[in-house]
Amino acid sequence: MFNKLLERQIKRHLKNSEFGTQEFQDLFLAISQAYDHHEEDRQLVERSLELSSAELTETNRSLQEANKLIELKNKDLISSLQYAKLVQDSLLARESSIREIFPDSFIFNKPKDIVSGDFFWLYNTPNEAYLATVDCTGHGVPGAFMSVISYRYLNQAVRDHGIMKPSEILHYLNAEIKSTLSTKADDPESKNALDISLVRMDRRKKVLEFSGVGQKMIISSSGELQEIKGDNYHIGQNLDTSVTPISSRELEMKPDSVLYMFSDGYADQFGGPSEKRFGSDRFKQLISSLDELSFSQRKKRVESTFMEWKNGYEQVDDTLLIGVKAP
Repeated sequence: MFNKLLERQIKRHLKNSEFGTQEFQDLFLAISQAYDHHEEDRQLVERSLELSSAELTETNRSLQEANKLIELKNKDLISSLQYAKLVQDSLLARESSIREIFPDSFIFNKPKDIVSGDFFWLYNTPNEAYLATVDCTGHGVPGAFMSVISYRYLNQAVRDHGIMKPSEILHYLNAEIKSTLSTKADDPESKNALDISLVRMDRRKKVLEFSGVGQKMIISSSGELQEIKGDNYHIGQNLDTSVTPISSRELEMKPDSVLYMFSDGYADQFGGPSEKRFGSDRFKQLISSLDELSFSQRKKRVESTFMEWKNGYEQVDDTLLIGVKAP
C-alpha cells in the first residue's frame, strides 16, 4: 500500500492504466518508501523540537531563578560593603579634618570598590603637623582590613609610645604588622604589606622631614617640581629594618610649597586613545598644570582628567591624591 500523500499525487496526474503497470508499481513503491521515511524523519524532528523547546523553557526558567538569586546576593553584598564603608570611615581620618590643619588643600579619593585600601593619616601638635598617604596591598575588603590595622598602629606609635620621627614611626609600623600578621618576605603572594609616604612639617623651623617606603611625593614650589622618593621596599613584606634602616630626608618648606602625596592608582590607570597607563610623566604634567588654580579647582581638574582618561575602562586600583599647602 502506497503512502496516502503519494496516492493522491498519482491519481491527480496519472491515468489508472498507467498507474497499474509493473514499472510504475515498482517506482511508486520506492517513492512511497521515501515518503514514509521522510514522514518518520519529520515526526522525529517535530518531537525533537518539542523536547528541545521544553528543555529550553526549563533552562530559561532555571537561568531566571539563578539571576534572581545572584541579584539578591549582590544586593546583600553591596549592603554589607556599604555598611563596612561606614565603619571604615568612622575609624579613619575624615576629609574635613585635613582642612582644619591645612585650609589650602584638596583630596581626590576614588576607591576601586566601595571600601578602599588607600587612606590618609593625620596627627597635629601646636608646632608640628604630620600627614601620611598609605596604599595597602590589594583593594576592596582585604585592603580595607589592612587600612584599619595600619591606621591603628600609626596612632599607637605617636600617641601611646611618643615616637615623633617619621622614620621611627615607619619602623614601628613595620614591626607591628610583621608581628601581628602572617608575612613572609619570600612569598610573592603575601598580601600583608603596604606602601607609605609620611611627612612631619615643623611650623617654627619651616622644614619638613620625609620618610617613605614604596612611595614618593612631589613638592611644587615657584613653578618647579621636586620628586622625593622613598625606600624601595614594602612595609610588612620585604623590609628588614635591622639590615636596611628606613631613611629620612629633611627639606626646606618655602612659603609657596605645595605637597602632593599619592598612591600609585592614578598613574597606573589604563585608558586614553591607546589604552595605555596614565604614567608618571603625564602625572607630573598634570601636577604642573595646577599651579595657577585654587584648591577647589585643582580637585576638579584632577578628577575630570582621571575620568576622561579612564573613559569607560575598568578602574585598576584604589586611587588617592592629596594636595596641601605647607603651613
